[in-house]
Amino acid sequence: MSKFYKFLTTLAFLWLSVGWAWAQYTVTGTVSDDRTGEPLIGANILVKGTSTGTITDIDGNFSISFDGNDAAELVISSIGYLSQTVPVQPGLGALTIRLKQDATNLEEVVVTGLASSVKRSNLANAVASVSAKELTGTTTIQTTDGALYGKVAGATIRSNGGAPGGGISIQLRGISSLQGASQPLIIVDGVYINNDSQRTGRASVSGAGGSNQDDGSNRLADLNPADIETIEVLKGPSAAAIYGTRANAGVIIITTKRGAEGRTTVSISQDVGFAEPLRLLGVDDWSEEKINFFFTENRRPIELERFREAQATGNFVDYEDYFYNNRALLLNSRVNVSGGNQKTKFYVSAGITSEDGTVRNTGFERYSIRANLDHKITDGIKLGISSNYIRSNTDRGFTGNQNNTGASIGYSIAYVPNYYDLRRNEDGTYPINPYFSDNPVAVTDNGVNNSEVNRFIQAFTLDVDLLKRPNSYLKFNLSGGLDYLQNSTTVYLPEFLQFQRGQANPGDILIGRQESFNTNIQAALVYNWNLGTVNMNSQAGLVRLDFENSSLFNRGRGLVPGQTNLQQAAIQEINSQSTSEIQEAGVFLQQEANWEDKIIGTVGIRWDKSTLNGDPNQFFAFPRASLAVNLANFDFFQSSTISQLKPRIAYGETAGPVFFGATFTPLGGTNIGGLLGSTVSTSIGNTQIQPETATELEFGIDAGFFNNRLSLEATYYIKNTQNNIQSLRLAPSTGVNTTPSNEAELQNKGLELGLSATIVEKANFRWFSRVLYWQNDIEMTRLGIPTYIAGGFGAGLGTFLYAEGYSPTTIVGTPADASIPGGFTIWGDAQPDFNMSFYNTFNLFRGLELSFLIDWRQGGDNINLTSFLTDGGGTTNGWFDDDNGDGTPNGRQRPPEPYNNAGRWVQDATFVKVREIGLYYTLPKVTLQEWFGNTVQNIRVGSSVNNAFLFTDYQGYDPETSTFGAQAVANNVDIAPYPTPRRIFFHLTIDF
Repeated sequence: MSKFYKFLTTLAFLWLSVGWAWAQYTVTGTVSDDRTGEPLIGANILVKGTSTGTITDIDGNFSISFDGNDAAELVISSIGYLSQTVPVQPGLGALTIRLKQDATNLEEVVVTGLASSVKRSNLANAVASVSAKELTGTTTIQTTDGALYGKVAGATIRSNGGAPGGGISIQLRGISSLQGASQPLIIVDGVYINNDSQRTGRASVSGAGGSNQDDGSNRLADLNPADIETIEVLKGPSAAAIYGTRANAGVIIITTKRGAEGRTTVSISQDVGFAEPLRLLGVDDWSEEKINFFFTENRRPIELERFREAQATGNFVDYEDYFYNNRALLLNSRVNVSGGNQKTKFYVSAGITSEDGTVRNTGFERYSIRANLDHKITDGIKLGISSNYIRSNTDRGFTGNQNNTGASIGYSIAYVPNYYDLRRNEDGTYPINPYFSDNPVAVTDNGVNNSEVNRFIQAFTLDVDLLKRPNSYLKFNLSGGLDYLQNSTTVYLPEFLQFQRGQANPGDILIGRQESFNTNIQAALVYNWNLGTVNMNSQAGLVRLDFENSSLFNRGRGLVPGQTNLQQAAIQEINSQSTSEIQEAGVFLQQEANWEDKIIGTVGIRWDKSTLNGDPNQFFAFPRASLAVNLANFDFFQSSTISQLKPRIAYGETAGPVFFGATFTPLGGTNIGGLLGSTVSTSIGNTQIQPETATELEFGIDAGFFNNRLSLEATYYIKNTQNNIQSLRLAPSTGVNTTPSNEAELQNKGLELGLSATIVEKANFRWFSRVLYWQNDIEMTRLGIPTYIAGGFGAGLGTFLYAEGYSPTTIVGTPADASIPGGFTIWGDAQPDFNMSFYNTFNLFRGLELSFLIDWRQGGDNINLTSFLTDGGGTTNGWFDDDNGDGTPNGRQRPPEPYNNAGRWVQDATFVKVREIGLYYTLPKVTLQEWFGNTVQNIRVGSSVNNAFLFTDYQGYDPETSTFGAQAVANNVDIAPYPTPRRIFFHLTIDF
C-alpha cells in the first residue's frame, strides 16, 4: 500500500506541476478616444519589456494571453494619443482604456541620429514635425513643400510664381550661403533625393538670361503629399550635424506611410475643385487726356483714332482679366491598400493629379504609384522596402522676365492699352502688336513650355538583432536607396509669331534632357545598454553617397513651318552639355545617455570627405553635443500646474558642398576657320577650396502646463557660417578675372516660439490652437574681399549690398550716397522683421471638424519690377491719378523723394494670408454599421480652400513670389509672375 500511495502522490504532483506549467490567463479590453468615446482601430497593445503584443480590431477590442500567473504591465499606444501603462494580473475583468489625444506631440518619436530616435519629450533640439493630418488634413496641396507654409517656425518660403507644378524655395534659419546651397537637404525614407530647380530653357528662348529665371519647378513637386506620414525639419547645424557635408541649410526628413498589423483597409479619395486668381491688380483706364499726356506728339493721332474706334464699338479688353482670370479644373484621385500581420505589413497606393492652370494652356499632371513593404524574415531580422514611381507632365506657360522677344504675358500686356484688341482674328491670324515685340495671345495659344518627368525612388532598410540580453542589445542596420530622375523639356516658339517673323531664322525650339542618378548606402551598429540607472545608446557607422548628373540641351532656329524636329532647323546647335560625378564618404559616432528621462545627453561626431573639395581625400570633422533636463520628472519637483519643464542646449557643426568644378579651370570650345580648339575661361579653379562650414549654438526651453493642455517651446540660436564661397577678383596681369575663394562669414541670430493649447476639451466640443512666431537677423561679419553690389538688375532698379556689418539682404540703389559702403542709398531689406502663423481646429459634436491656418509676415521688402513695367506702359491701376496734386501723374512720379530713383520699386511686402480652411464631416460608426454593416469603415466628406484670402498693401500679385526664388540672396525680385491661385475643393474619402 505504501508504494501505491507513493505512486499516486508522485502522479498527482506531476499532474499539478504540469497544470501549473501550463497555467495561463487572458486579458481582454476595449480602447477608445477619451473625448468622443469612438473605438480606436489598430491601437498597439504591448507587454512591457517584451516584443509580445497585439492590436485592436475595428471595434477597438483586444485580447492577449499570458503564460503563468505572474502580474505584468500593458503599454497601450496609438498614433496621436498619449500612451498608458496598465498593470494586469489573473482574474482581472475586461479593461476599458480611454486614450487622451497627444496635442503637444510628447509621445512623438523624432530622429536624432542616422540610426536612432528619441521621444519628443526628451528632445534637446527644436525639431519641427509636420504630421500627415497637418500636411494634407485641411486642404489639398499641389506640392509637398507648398504644404509647409506657416507650419515650420524658422522657415522662409518663396515661390517662383503660381504656375502649375510648383516651384518653391525654402530657407531655414536665414541664409546659409551667398552663392551655394541655401536649400535644405531632402531625405525620403532614407534616400538623399534630388531637389534641384532644374533648367527648362525658357529663359534662353525668351532672352531673360540665365536658367535662374526659368521659372522651373524644384523636384520635390514630384512626391505625392498624400503618401507622407511625417516630415521632420532639422533647422540648423545643432540638430543636423550628424548629416555632415550637406546639412548647412538644414535637413528635411520625409517618412512615407506604411502598413499596420490588422485588417486590410482599402481607402478611396476623390478631390474635385477649381482655381482662380488669388489677387488681380486691375488696369488703368485710358482717356483722350491721358493719351495726349502719355504718347509723343507724332503718336497721338493714331492712338486717338484707335481709342475712339474702341469707344464706338465698346471693344475694350482687360488683358489682365483675359489672360489670368480663368477658372481652372482641379482633380485629385487616390487609392491605397494597407494591412498585414505580425510577419508582413504592406502599404500600396496610387494617385492621379490633374490640375489646369488659370492661364490658358497651362497645367500639371502627376501619376504616382507606391509600394511599401515590411517583412519579418525571422524574429531577429527585419526588412523594409519602399518603391515609388512618378510621372509628371507640366505646361508652365510664358510668364516672368524676357528681353524684347515678347515671350512673357505680363511683360507684354504691361505696355498694351485696353483699347487695342490683340485677340485672334476670325481667319485664324493674330493682329500685330504695335506696342511690344510680340502678341501675347499668339504666344499663349501656340508657344510650348513643357516638362515631362519620369522618376523612380527606391529605399530599403535591413535590421538584424545581433545580440539580445535582459538589459542590452546590439543591432546592425543597413539602409540606403536610389533616386533616378529624368526630365525632358521642350520650349518652342513657332515661326509665325510676330517676333519670330522679324528674325533672320524664325522659329525657335530648345529641347533638353536632364538625368540624375543618386545612390546612398549606410551601415551602422547600435548598442543599447545600461550603466546603472542610465540607459546608454551607442551608434557607429559608415555612409557612402554617389551623385551622377548629366544634361544636354539642343537648340534649333529657322524651323520649317509647322515642324518641331531639330533636323528641320536651318541652324542646329548644342546649346549646352554637362556631366558630373560626385562621390562622398563619411564615418559617424554618437553616444546618447538617458537617466530615467530626467537628464538626456548626446555627443557625436562625423567625418566626411568629398571629391568636390580641393583635397578630395581630406576628412572634415563635424561634432555635435546636446543636453536636456526634464525638471518635472525629478522627485523634488512638485507642481499641480507645471507638467513639463525642460531647459535644453545644443551645439553642432555642418558644411555646405563646394559647387562642382570649383577646383578646375574650364575650357570653352571654339571654331576658328573650321579648326576646333579650346579657350581658357576667365575664371580659374582653386585647388585649395574648402566646403562652406557652419556652427550653431541653440538654447531652448519646453514647458507644459495643466497636464500639458498648454505647452510652450522657446528657442534662441546663433548660427555662424564660415568659408562662404565668393568670386575673388584677380589682378589683370594674371590673365584671368576671378577665382572662387573661401572668404566671407555670416551670422544668423534668431528666436522661435511655439505656443499650443487645447483650450476646450469636452465630448461635443474640442478647440485646439497653435501660434508660431519666428524672427531672424543676418549680418556679414566678414567679407574678405572689397565691398560690392550684386543681384537683381542693377543699382537703377535695386540691388544688394555685400559689405561687412550689413546684411546681404540689404537693398540699395540710386541715388548715390558716398556715406554708405558701395556708394548707393539703402532702400530696404528683404529679411522680414518677423513671421507668425495661427492654426486652429475645432471638433464639433462627434464628427464635424473645422480648421484654418493664418500666416502673417511683417516687413521684408521686394523689388517690384512688375510695377516698373506697368508704369512704363501706362497700365498700372491708378496710373493717371495725381495723389500730391502737382500735375504729374502717379505713374510718372512715385515716392520716396527724390522721385524716380530705385526706392520707387522697393516695396514693403508685409502680408496676412489665410492659407488653409477646411470643413469636414465624418459619419458616425453606428450609422455606418446600420447602412453598410462591416463593409465600410469610414466616410469623410468636406470642402476646403487653399490660399483663401490675402491682405497686403504690396502692389504685386503675391508678395511671396520671385523671379529668382531659388537664389540664396536675391530671391525677392518680382517680374510679371504667374499669379498665385486660390484653390477650392470638395472632398470624399471612403475606407473599406
